[in-house]
Amino acid sequence: MALHYCSLHTRLFSRRGQRWVTFSPATIHAIRGYYDLLCSTNRDAPFLHVIEVSCDQCAATWQTITRSQARPHACGE
Repeated sequence: MALHYCSLHTRLFSRRGQRWVTFSPATIHAIRGYYDLLCSTNRDAPFLHVIEVSCDQCAATWQTITRSQARPHACGE
């Protein structure tokens, strides 16, 4: 199972809740440690892989930036 995590906003995607939730960097670090342990002990169990992705707050930020750049400027701006 891959865990989608945004380190910029310290948020993890909850598959159960189908939403982004705040998760501490310390917890994600611990999960990565468990993943490394699983990979080193059983080659068939790499199911806690943490994947860095953009969260919903990242998407909202980019939408705001895109909208502000798309607005026509008045004369003299």
